[in-house]
Amino acid sequence: MGKQCPYPQLYRAFAEEESGDHGGGHIALPIDELGVCLFHSEDLAWKRANDLPGAFLRLNTLLEKHGTERHYDFAEFVLVGSPPDGGSDGDGEDVVLRIADIIFQKQAHFTAARFADPVKMERVRFPNGLEMDGATFAGDLTVKDAYINGAGMSGTRFERASFIGVEFASYALFDGARFTGSSPGGGRAVHFRDSRFRGLTNFAGAMFDLRGDSTAAFERTSFEEFTDFRGTRFNCHTEFRYVTFADVTDFIDASFELVGSSARYAGAAAEFTGITVAERGVVTFRSSDPGRRLFAHDVEMTFIEKDLAGTVYFENVNLTSFVNGSRERLLELAREGRVQIGTGCIKYRVQTPLRTVPVEEGNAPLVVELCQTFANYFSASQGLSLGVEIVSRDRTRVSFFYYTDEDISEIEFLERLAQTERGLWNLLSVDAHGHLAAIPGPDHAVSARDESAVINAVDGLSAMLGTFFRVGARIAMRRWKEADTRALLNAIRFNEDGAELRAAGLHRTLVARYTESALMGLNRQQNAQLVPIAPPTRNKARILFVGANSLTKPMDLELEVRCIQDSLRGSVEGARLEFKQVPAATVDTLFRGMLEESPTYVHFSGHGLESGIYLRDERGAPRLVKSEPLAELFGQFRDTVRCVVLNSCFSVAQGRVIRRYIPHVIGMSEQIQDTAAVAFSTGFYAAIGAGRDVPTAFEVARARVGIDDPESVALLTLL
Repeated sequence: MGKQCPYPQLYRAFAEEESGDHGGGHIALPIDELGVCLFHSEDLAWKRANDLPGAFLRLNTLLEKHGTERHYDFAEFVLVGSPPDGGSDGDGEDVVLRIADIIFQKQAHFTAARFADPVKMERVRFPNGLEMDGATFAGDLTVKDAYINGAGMSGTRFERASFIGVEFASYALFDGARFTGSSPGGGRAVHFRDSRFRGLTNFAGAMFDLRGDSTAAFERTSFEEFTDFRGTRFNCHTEFRYVTFADVTDFIDASFELVGSSARYAGAAAEFTGITVAERGVVTFRSSDPGRRLFAHDVEMTFIEKDLAGTVYFENVNLTSFVNGSRERLLELAREGRVQIGTGCIKYRVQTPLRTVPVEEGNAPLVVELCQTFANYFSASQGLSLGVEIVSRDRTRVSFFYYTDEDISEIEFLERLAQTERGLWNLLSVDAHGHLAAIPGPDHAVSARDESAVINAVDGLSAMLGTFFRVGARIAMRRWKEADTRALLNAIRFNEDGAELRAAGLHRTLVARYTESALMGLNRQQNAQLVPIAPPTRNKARILFVGANSLTKPMDLELEVRCIQDSLRGSVEGARLEFKQVPAATVDTLFRGMLEESPTYVHFSGHGLESGIYLRDERGAPRLVKSEPLAELFGQFRDTVRCVVLNSCFSVAQGRVIRRYIPHVIGMSEQIQDTAAVAFSTGFYAAIGAGRDVPTAFEVARARVGIDDPESVALLTLL
């Protein structure tokens, strides 16, 4: 690593103590023909002949007795093994570097080291950590019954690797690591079994490029803190069997591919079997690219449902790849609210692309209503099931898709949809002579098939007329235009020919026939004797502003409060939003505020560190409240709190902990200027007051900050 190796001199100075004759002879560190020491030489046969494993163990003893460094420096060592019988030829396949029953008292640095032979570590302890960044293992690595208090293996290259009964305390960093081995007969070339990852675990960007039919397996393993598989590439069969995820775990933009195939693995490229998600666990499977769904090959996923206490979230995931009943059970768990299936997921055998229909305020239900009418008419007329899934809806748009699990091709599916649109539209038309279709009475002989057709026609027609009556009321109140009619028809449009003409004709009909006062009075005439029920009062949503100013670095919290109140005043949702304050907040006043107000939004404004936020104590002095107990507090109100805003510096770290309990948490990744914080609050609550959801309000607030302080935009994070 750009330094001269100090160990030849160390051996000359101190190795006589290891000779056994108390000064009768020195044990010098061997030097090869190029003048390189035994540890760094590239001459593998010479290293084996000179018993490198024995010299390495002696070096460890010397460093414990005489070393002055705070860590063991084994950087760029080239390590080889020895045969089981202690021979020196080293030509057989049984040559192994064995390290057993050793405690490395200091942190051991094998940075950029190369292990030329298989390595077996058994009952080895690294109480101060093990750093192997950039190391290379040319043969098998087996670590068994070991304790590693901090494992740094970033960028390390492995062939086959087994970690059996290993406790990774503090952290385990495998980011950028690469596993490239193979196992005969499709066995487990990478195996983490009966192991515990007790601290931060990072496999981000790691590559499991195993050859043949080999498997990467995590078995009876627990991940107890934040675990990152972001961008990890599993280009092989992958198993997570009886694994526990106890904290936030991200499989974001991970890829699960099969580079080989066999009869054994034809069913699933990835197997998540018997998974446990602990109470504070949040496991996320998500692709950031809507054009590339997560999981391109078959997946099996089952949970130990009594231990499914946390959250499993899917976004932009191809759930149709799930096999052996996994998909059906996941959908059942989603209906039960035990897993969350977000936007962009492909859940069905065949489904249309996502459609987004723009709407004016209050008109979204009409789009949803027409979609359901179309789905019902399709099922009755085509004899095939059709569902419609509303992905998102707000006051400006509705996003949805149609789907079926019937055994039907996509081409035929789309043709059937087009047929259904033509049939439903033609129900609205009369024939060339203006004759209306009559419904046969009970005295007329009609076949069962014709009866079903008539009932289906009546159901479809009456449902559409009901929708058009509601459109007529909006036209009368000047809250519906031709563009709205066109958007409404787009919800059921599968025939391009004449689409604009049909929309224009329908709008003229609606204006002429569906806005008469007789239609508006129909309900009163038909139901004059019914006693109306008074409408329920709407519950108000509360915003709890928690302020904790600093005596040394005061902020203008009053300005922020005024800006928030101005944003809410007179807004669309302002009448049902209440703004409450906990000024100069202490722990006790924060607790009382949460208990008395049961807020929907909690907004903290003050100072913070990565470890927590500052409130005030009884004397007004700053008091640090750490992330874990703060998260536990919000966890008690998870049924009512939808969003926590931490308008303070370095608050993303606290937000990650709070996110275990609360659907939306907003934090700042670094120190943020007061002007940017106020601009964010102004934009965010203006959007909330306008009826936008939290993700949309967050984007509006980012845009507002970008006007005043563009450099601060990147600091805003929605978790």
